[in-house]
Amino acid sequence: QISDISNCSAIVKYMVERDLKIPSLKAMQGRMWRVGYEKGDLKGHVFPDFVPMLHWMQNHGVKVYIYSSGSVEAQKLLFTYSEQGDLEESIQGHFDISTSGSKLDSASYEKIASSLGIPPSDIVFCSDSEAELYAARAGGIGHSIMTVRPGNVPRTPQGVKDFPPVFSLLQLCGM
Repeated sequence: QISDISNCSAIVKYMVERDLKIPSLKAMQGRMWRVGYEKGDLKGHVFPDFVPMLHWMQNHGVKVYIYSSGSVEAQKLLFTYSEQGDLEESIQGHFDISTSGSKLDSASYEKIASSLGIPPSDIVFCSDSEAELYAARAGGIGHSIMTVRPGNVPRTPQGVKDFPPVFSLLQLCGM
């Protein structure tokens, strides 16, 4: 509980420590990070399999979109200033909680599909969050895939049954 709501710093710290998915916080973070990225103090981290997966998708006409709780601005910064170079040109678009809604709300996935002009059943959605995968499935997403990475929250027995895992994004490419 924040006792002094006039203390902006305490409010921001409270939200960050609890990883709250609040659009205004995510937008503020994106604006702050811009300075660090532009100065070269920050580099966006992508997993080693991301770039070859992205190139495979490009070469095979598969469009890649990003849906993150981080703001669209923060996403674009991460991919523009990644450790692997500028990847932004290979990504067709971005969605966040201010453009599409909570990743835990099935309507968000319906909204994304509508904005892309395709049925949700044609979308492959990858996440390391079972709750997001359940929401995506409820929103009609055709293929909800669990990305398994070191440090992820352990999968539940039901999640193991419900969602096929990939241990590398290259598995999406048949590799």
